[in-house]
Amino acid sequence: MKDIETIKEMTEWSRQSIIKAFGITRQRLNRWEKEPEPSSPLTRNIPTRILDEEEESVCSYRTLDNDNRELGYRKFTWKMVDNDIAYMSESAAYRILKRFSLLGKAFKPHDGALKEYESKPKGVHHHWHTDLAYVKLSGEHYYLVFLMDGFSRYILGWELMSDMLSTSVEFFTLRIIEKYPEAHPMIIHDNGVQFISYEFKNILSENNCIDVPTRIRHPETNGKAERFVGLVRQEALRPKSPAYYSEAIKVIGQYVDEYNNHRYHAGIKFLKPVDVFEGRAEQILNERKKKLANAREYRININKQRFSIILENNSSQIALYGI
Repeated sequence: MKDIETIKEMTEWSRQSIIKAFGITRQRLNRWEKEPEPSSPLTRNIPTRILDEEEESVCSYRTLDNDNRELGYRKFTWKMVDNDIAYMSESAAYRILKRFSLLGKAFKPHDGALKEYESKPKGVHHHWHTDLAYVKLSGEHYYLVFLMDGFSRYILGWELMSDMLSTSVEFFTLRIIEKYPEAHPMIIHDNGVQFISYEFKNILSENNCIDVPTRIRHPETNGKAERFVGLVRQEALRPKSPAYYSEAIKVIGQYVDEYNNHRYHAGIKFLKPVDVFEGRAEQILNERKKKLANAREYRININKQRFSIILENNSSQIALYGI
């Protein structure tokens, strides 16, 4: 019954004309009046239905290049909104991609997030995460060390070292601390020998940083750093397979730039780390909301117009055949 009233408001037709135009019998009308919510609504989702041209934009943008094709639907949605392609919710984009078989390999139907570490960073430079990763080049071992801001996921600095001595890690850490003199973070690390030395702890203490070793048998404590190591291997080192040190430096440098400045991150509401690190997150999220609200309003107006045309055509056919 609510749908009949909606059509009445949209078209200014009488209730009897609407019932006649849609061929609604008296028995069905009586049944609808007794039901708390109609089982066969006429206009469910009509005002906010995704437009055909919006679906075409989604599909075209999805197939534009391999990067878009391989993105998970959630990252793809916000990339699409930010680039002014189409404005809709994640669920709406998912339904379109699924219907046109465009979800891609990145989608996991049962992808549930693991429970996050209890102590979450409250802002930029609250938590810094560090780790060491092996990189093998032409039979030689090198060691990737980096520091990541836990709040924004921004890579503060990195270095590909020829050794994993404590002094090398200490000099690298000191260089990053001096790069951000305003920061006095909690530095979260595993219990590797490089991070538990007296000299390393002394560097942190002298610069008003807090030493936070991970819990034993609890890798989730430093999961952000662990995840970054996995991504570097999966998305940079393995596909491009650098053979030499200088080539690896270039590959890792390009990936860190992509990760910091261009990659949408699921852990920070599908923003780019640089946007969160530099304090633009709230502005971007508000712009997204505004775009979605404007698109919804536009969609309602277009669908009302098109639905009115359908009703007028039905009315003309009824008049022509004397129904």
